[in-house]
Amino acid sequence: MLYRNLLTIPVVLAVLASTLPAAAIPSEIFTSQLPEIQQNLPLGYGMRLPDQIRLGNGSDAYGGKLHDLLSKLIVRLFPSTTPRGLTVGLFTCETATQPCLVGTFSVDSPDAVSTVHEFSKHKTTGNVISLSKDIQGYFLDGSLQNPQLPFSSLMWRQDGLIHTISFPVKERQNILLMGYSMVHQPPIRRTYAKLKRPDPVFSLVK
Repeated sequence: MLYRNLLTIPVVLAVLASTLPAAAIPSEIFTSQLPEIQQNLPLGYGMRLPDQIRLGNGSDAYGGKLHDLLSKLIVRLFPSTTPRGLTVGLFTCETATQPCLVGTFSVDSPDAVSTVHEFSKHKTTGNVISLSKDIQGYFLDGSLQNPQLPFSSLMWRQDGLIHTISFPVKERQNILLMGYSMVHQPPIRRTYAKLKRPDPVFSLVK
């Protein structure tokens, strides 16, 4: 079943490629958080986010309350200095506990020990997914792990960084579609606050 479903992914991604804007912007869910995301990114890092959050399978997803769920999602940031990286999490409540977690997007250093371990695991045991002409992703299905995991994840290397998207196992196709969107999004980068120069003080000599 998994193999048959994965065979349809290249076709789905090809259809998405024909409809994705060349310079799409991240989903409006992130709009209010963009300045904070920029300021929390390590110097030289580029964060990629999908053009839309995809959940469920049509209007019947989440008991027909998908729109309500999306409108209430809470964005929380988890910056890391050792190793350097940033995770953007989507939650349904303020406490940011596991039951409230909807999914995460992250960018990390390729040299971090934990990242190297996870990326190697995805490459060794996951499925290879073509995300662009030059970028391959590695999809790890949580339901096939021992013990089973509640979340599946997609990892890939781009611009010298490791990008990861993680959502519940039932969102397999949406994970791949959002990952494809992220690969083709322009990266969000750190900005610097503009410092206002003080007005020059002139001394009047009489």
